[in-house]
Amino acid sequence: MRSGRMTLALAVGGVCALVAVSALAVRAATTAPTRAQGELPLEAFVPERVGTLEQEAWAAYYYREWPRLGQLLLELIQGQFGLSPAQAVEAALLATRAQVVFAERGAQGGEAEEYMRQFYALVRDSSGGEYDPDRAAALELDWWVVHRNRAQYPDTTALVDALAALNAEVYRLPVDAARPAAEHRALAMEASDLWIAEGKDRASPLLATVREELVLSYQALHDVLEARRAARMSPPG
Repeated sequence: MRSGRMTLALAVGGVCALVAVSALAVRAATTAPTRAQGELPLEAFVPERVGTLEQEAWAAYYYREWPRLGQLLLELIQGQFGLSPAQAVEAALLATRAQVVFAERGAQGGEAEEYMRQFYALVRDSSGGEYDPDRAAALELDWWVVHRNRAQYPDTTALVDALAALNAEVYRLPVDAARPAAEHRALAMEASDLWIAEGKDRASPLLATVREELVLSYQALHDVLEARRAARMSPPG
């Protein structure tokens, strides 16, 4: 069991090196993606793009396609949080290190959570977020733990609750407003887990289901954020 975890940690750790190498190509780039008037970088993601990138990143991880995963992580983090390529490199390194630690020993010792705290602090400072990085990191680890122990729960309620709490914190939303996105994301995880259990067939229709649910999750979140932005931009009276 321990040797399996060490192998996983070494493999995922290889992504860190690949991301670091990618930094050489983008370190001079500092321009963030364009966005609508009044839209924070944190809220400027394109649901179809980030949902597709995330599904491809999940598949690359489970296929152990490390170079592809490294590139997808960079594109995903840049697209999801409105970071420049250089900022995305640093954020990807922190997030990957957190996953390596969690793969080895879970949430014990708080090291994975500390990496995610640094990740969320970087994202907040670079994207105009207003959340608490400490709380965001703790909530991130909460859903990791729930998902790892999924067999202990009769349905997706605990996972949805954990995901909704994280989105509510990061995007400063009421938990109820963040819940639809969390529900779709939990369905994506369920489909992904089933795909893995069935042998990770590249032709499986479950991959399309994962992608669809992730896109719907980001779209639900985007719709809530867009409605809030429109309300803020509307003239009083």
